[in-house]
Amino acid sequence: MNDQSTKSKDPGPEAGRATSSRCVTVTLSDCKEDEAHAVLDYLSSLFPYEDCGPVAPDTHQHHPTVWSATLDVTTPPSPASVPRRPVGVHGPVEVTLQGTPLDVASVHTALEDAFEFHDEGTVSGDQEREVQLRISSR
Repeated sequence: MNDQSTKSKDPGPEAGRATSSRCVTVTLSDCKEDEAHAVLDYLSSLFPYEDCGPVAPDTHQHHPTVWSATLDVTTPPSPASVPRRPVGVHGPVEVTLQGTPLDVASVHTALEDAFEFHDEGTVSGDQEREVQLRISSR
């Protein structure tokens, strides 16, 4: 008799748990490419990019008007990780943050620490918040 019963290993208590990160989508518009990079470089020094990394601007003949990145805010930045260099933009930059209220607040605070800004509006959903800001250099 050939018994080929299949034994499955017990996956343990961790099996049902997804290791998901907490993410905030950042969208920049009404700015030049170097200003968008300055803002995204500052934010990515505090919060790493999600697996997909930053969205590159369109390379067609027209100039891009929107830059976007998804930041992983799972681990809050330590005070030592905050860049001490000034972050400069030449003119006002339109910024939209999307994510859970707590996660959006983390990125909002990081921008508040580095830029002069004005809240342009907030839209809250059941479990998500969208905040529109206009930032400029201090």
